[in-house]
Amino acid sequence: MYETTPKRTNKAASYTSTTLFITAFAAMMFSGISWVPYPSIMQLAAIVALGFAIMLLIRYTLTSYIYSIIITDDGKYDLTVTEARRKSRITVCRVSLSGIEKTEIINAENKKELKAQIEGRKVFNYCIDLAPAKFLCIFGEECGEKYAIKLSCDDGLEDIISRYSSCGGETK
Repeated sequence: MYETTPKRTNKAASYTSTTLFITAFAAMMFSGISWVPYPSIMQLAAIVALGFAIMLLIRYTLTSYIYSIIITDDGKYDLTVTEARRKSRITVCRVSLSGIEKTEIINAENKKELKAQIEGRKVFNYCIDLAPAKFLCIFGEECGEKYAIKLSCDDGLEDIISRYSSCGGETK
């Protein structure tokens, strides 16, 4: 019915992972200097920085997401999020639109309110950017479990979710 692949809007993940790679390289080089008192601490810091750099690179640079609204066999609508890396595609999220309580666009002004709203919920982040300026947050309940899903902003997706979900267009 509807499918979109959001585009990256900032380079925060690329810059952060590059900085961490450089930090790891520098820490490893400094650990080899003879007057450094504890070279193993520098080497441990280098390994930790390298691990975080690789994690950020894979999660935010090499991975993209596909957001879809599909019609199920019983005539209901589901939101699916598919993770795409090179040749593989894995569905990482599928929720019924009837279980959605409300949707809200989160930006700098209302980010503080989000913390109170997600209290006691499982939070899933499927944003394409490391630090998005604004994103769509979906609140709902599925199988007795309350959740909050963060998605990159897409006007068409927000419109369809508010139209077919049980929140009846309650969008902020």
